Amino acid sequence: MDRSTYWLRAAWNDFLAFLPDLLWGLAILVVGYFIARLLASIARPILHRVGFDRLVDRLGIAVRADRTEQGSRWGASIVFWVTMLIVVMYAADAWRLGAVAAGIAAIIAYLPHVLAAAVIFGAALLFGNWVRARMLETSGPIVPGESSTTNSQRPLVAGAVRAGILALGAFMALRELQIAEEIVTLAFSLTLGAIALAAALAFGLGSRDVAGKVARRWYEERLGKRAAVGGNEDESQIITPP
Repeated sequence: MDRSTYWLRAAWNDFLAFLPDLLWGLAILVVGYFIARLLASIARPILHRVGFDRLVDRLGIAVRADRTEQGSRWGASIVFWVTMLIVVMYAADAWRLGAVAAGIAAIIAYLPHVLAAAVIFGAALLFGNWVRARMLETSGPIVPGESSTTNSQRPLVAGAVRAGILALGAFMALRELQIAEEIVTLAFSLTLGAIALAAALAFGLGSRDVAGKVARRWYEERLGKRAAVGGNEDESQIITPP
């Protein structure tokens, strides 16, 4: 038998041996695709009914304001692609691609961390927006008669508080993603320090007029009390004639 004929026959035999696995993997892909489409079509109305679209709108992360069902569309797409990822993993295992199947399995095992990080940052964003809105409502409307510095401090302080909450949520999400925890901790400390310093400087510079008035009033009161005490001492030192 010729050597080339031997290799050709060996390749043909290997292909025939692999053919059932190839067909089985293709069947998994086709069936899995339809299952993913079915799950996505089921998830979309469920997400809409539970208020996921309203939540996305409240978070302010919608790309287009005229698309009322954007959140449910995103959720349905996530369900579809996660299902397809699982389907591809089983197809790769059927095709005896162990390394590919193991890599996809590692990605699927990491997805809960991604979901938890998204929930953490979404909660921080929602809470930060709520706190800023409450602070602006508590401070009342902007008064035209007040100084511009006093009026500008209200959204500035509320924005600084919201930024601090978002920074906390972002770094908690990064820790959940297990991304360089030491660097994340250091960056979190530096970021919070920078926000606190910026807020202190902004508040201090904006309140310098008020602080000056308070210090001037305190100084004038001190001078008035000292003058009154000095006048009483002078009167007590006057010697009345016998």
